[in-house]
Amino acid sequence: MGQNHIIEKLNEADSYSSPAMMARRRRILEETRKLIAEHGLVGFNLMELCRRADVAKQTLYYAFGSKEGLVAAAMFDHFEEYERRITYHAPAGSLERLIERMVAIGERNLKIPNYVGAITSFYYSQSASTHMRTMLHDITTLPQRPYIEALHKARQLQPWAEPELLIDALDDQRISIANQWIQGRIADEQMIDRMVTSVLVYLLGCVRGTARRHVEGVLTAIAKIGAASYVANLTCATKDQKEADGPSS
Repeated sequence: MGQNHIIEKLNEADSYSSPAMMARRRRILEETRKLIAEHGLVGFNLMELCRRADVAKQTLYYAFGSKEGLVAAAMFDHFEEYERRITYHAPAGSLERLIERMVAIGERNLKIPNYVGAITSFYYSQSASTHMRTMLHDITTLPQRPYIEALHKARQLQPWAEPELLIDALDDQRISIANQWIQGRIADEQMIDRMVTSVLVYLLGCVRGTARRHVEGVLTAIAKIGAASYVANLTCATKDQKEADGPSS
């Protein structure tokens, strides 16, 4: 089941239209995320959700199709909601855009450790269903996909770097750092830099040509000033460029 299929299914499940129905959907998804944070994906219970959200079980199945569809909708809704809050300054499909997002998500994750812990626990669980694992994978790999696909199109990947496997590997790097942070092995103030650096170091061995020189330069900069400051500099550079260009006609 591919990424596009998952997104199509989530869109099909979102059949709410009236304000009252939209409010009920929001309540269901919020309570779903709370339960995931409290009990993990494996321990998530539909009856408890029905009690908290004050809805019938039949309503959940009608709106989302299945337990897996509900969980995926809650996660994807959270993904999209936060995505809308991020102010990007780098173009889509660029390394800088990927770093901007990793920093923004890292800052968000620092505020929701229980939810992150539930996701990482499920990621490494041996009892997770294949269907649920596929849905989680399709959502968590969305951020790095545009950049890797752009590298592949530009022939900037090494011959041994298969795009889909690389996308998966970068996801593994991010989840691994998040898991170490949840376990207390990485301090809060180090987590974002460790996550960004881990992804870039892995990426460095898979790119060539101008892309490799670019990744090396970015790693050097982040080692000196940190990932958050690197993103802040991108913001300032974009603002300065807009001022230099003057008002658009």
